[in-house]
Amino acid sequence: MSFGVVDASASYGIPAYKNAAVQQADLSMLVSTGAQCVRLDIGYAPWLPGGIASQAQLVTAVVNSIRSQGRCLIISDAGSESYRNGGCLDWAQFKVAWIQRVAALAALFHPDYYIVIKEPGWYVPMICDAATNPLYQSVTDWLGLTQNLTNAVSTASPSTQIGVAIAAGHTVTQPAFYIQYINAVQQISGISFIGFDIYALSDQVSVEHFLYNYPPSKPIWIAESWSAPAPTKPGQGQSDAAWMEAFYSYAQLINAKMLIPFYTDLFSGYIVPTTSSALVNFYHGRSPVYTEFHNVVAGTP
Repeated sequence: MSFGVVDASASYGIPAYKNAAVQQADLSMLVSTGAQCVRLDIGYAPWLPGGIASQAQLVTAVVNSIRSQGRCLIISDAGSESYRNGGCLDWAQFKVAWIQRVAALAALFHPDYYIVIKEPGWYVPMICDAATNPLYQSVTDWLGLTQNLTNAVSTASPSTQIGVAIAAGHTVTQPAFYIQYINAVQQISGISFIGFDIYALSDQVSVEHFLYNYPPSKPIWIAESWSAPAPTKPGQGQSDAAWMEAFYSYAQLINAKMLIPFYTDLFSGYIVPTTSSALVNFYHGRSPVYTEFHNVVAGTP
């Protein structure tokens, strides 16, 4: 099993206070876990017309630092915060923009791995007609999109391994779409792995049931994971450490090839500051869940 960590400072929308010093402090903390890979959920706004060039340069510097420290690079598609915040596109436009951005980022950064779809349902706020366009609910349409995304990345960066991820619980809550999609997507030329995002015990059970009923033909990733969808209470420090130890055993049980904890800011603490100097100091902290993850990566949980 390999391990990844999400670089929250360089993902999604990047506020001004997450400057170069913050970026370096966060990445240094993440690298110190021993995880082989660093995942960036790159928000595409800096590369869109009118985007802030300094943010693109900041992400580029982080990618260069990841490489210089010998870590593999995972990119997960994060759309653009501009689509989410008042600039949604209709489904047809969104698909065109999606293909363009994965091609652009693959050509620019040549990641080792690219998760070209981060949970189909996650994009709903970015798509103006998601609730009304039947094509958005069409497995066939999503499979066609997945093939086009895969082709775009493969053309721009032939060595990149490509996968998709889904919210694990949707195999139970929306089986007609998700079971059909995950089974069919594994047959797409160029897809190397499938990921499950797991945030609850019920998600773990859902994945076990799915894998038992539909043995996969591609390697399984736990593409995102934590003890709960939004755990930010300081009192959860010890329970999150216990969760990490137990979850590693679960990952072994399902034969996961990659395990990526999502809320990696919590490796440093549970009250995350919002000023540059305070953040730099914050990332020198080490919480119990950091210690447990470090031990898991080292093979001594």
